[in-house]
Amino acid sequence: ILGIANPVWMLVLLTALFGLIFNFSPWGRHLYAIGGNENAARLTGVPVDRIKLQAYLVSGLTAAIAAIMIVGWQGSAINALGQGYELRVIASTVIGGANLIGGEGGAYGAFIGAALIEVIRNSLLMAGVDANWQGTFVGVFIVLAVLLERVRGRRSG
Repeated sequence: ILGIANPVWMLVLLTALFGLIFNFSPWGRHLYAIGGNENAARLTGVPVDRIKLQAYLVSGLTAAIAAIMIVGWQGSAINALGQGYELRVIASTVIGGANLIGGEGGAYGAFIGAALIEVIRNSLLMAGVDANWQGTFVGVFIVLAVLLERVRGRRSG
């Protein structure tokens, strides 16, 4: 559509949808509360078990959408399809501002982090860096993002 790949449109659509859900719905606030401190959320009346089950269901649904999109993009499915994507997902969310411990982050930050990771990967390919070293560079960016988060946390707290 308009010269842009369908997975990109799906990414934009789901980012906008989840950004709105996380920021403007009770369910989103409950998710942040559970991620920040599950016991405190339980004590304030958040139905933790139900919200966690719903979060896992939504996660499974989005994984199914991603699987359909990637199979459609590649034209076939093999047993190793998507292998190695977990590192990119973690890097995208951490670079986008998510806290690995929980309770912080958002859809818009993850979108920006994913865009940065893909720009970095594309730049490495264009610079002639071997594809096997891409994981190393992404891992270095994760470590740098976590260190930056720790430094920011020390200054604010």
